[in-house]
Amino acid sequence: MRLRLVGLALVAAVLAAGEARAQTLRPTLSGSVVTTRVRSQSTSPFIGAGPAFLGQGALAIRRLKLTVSYLQGTLDPDGALGASRPLVEGTVLLGVRVLDWLTLETGPHARAYTLTAGTERWLFWELRACAATAFVGSTVRGYAELWRVVAADVNVPESFDHAQGGEAGMILRLARAPLEGRLGYRIDHAVLGGGTRLETVDGVVIGVGVVWH
Repeated sequence: MRLRLVGLALVAAVLAAGEARAQTLRPTLSGSVVTTRVRSQSTSPFIGAGPAFLGQGALAIRRLKLTVSYLQGTLDPDGALGASRPLVEGTVLLGVRVLDWLTLETGPHARAYTLTAGTERWLFWELRACAATAFVGSTVRGYAELWRVVAADVNVPESFDHAQGGEAGMILRLARAPLEGRLGYRIDHAVLGGGTRLETVDGVVIGVGVVWH
């Protein structure tokens, strides 16, 4: 009888420990350099590119995840003439891990940059799907992320039609340190006014992150 009670106590302790670990907050912080390029094709076309800093933070508990990002940089116009222009971008996304390799997210994505006619301000509400899997042991993971805009608010004359984007790359995780490196490519494309205005933003992402377990 005593052995049975001890066995039940051990099982309960294991289950409780597993549940506690499952509910532990898992924070992640990362910083990246993004070689950002903006192409605005309209009555006042603009092409600019330059470096930007991207900071990201995430909190995960069980299958839920909250991710916040902020990007700031400078766009130098294509050509010798013209002044540099600021670019600011941010997201707040709430996600759920529906499968071990698949996470669905939704939330606002804001962007602002200055053109000749003034500052363009974009606010997208997006649905995102992110898939990630290891392909070199547990050290290197590949990931692919796709998003689609379900609603938007922009301060340009043309009416919003649709927008979508994606990112793909690799994450290298060090075995004995809470560090990971990231290399990826991201792009999003928006269509307004039946195609009279096209906005494309893309860039290469190179970053380092810290992950607590």
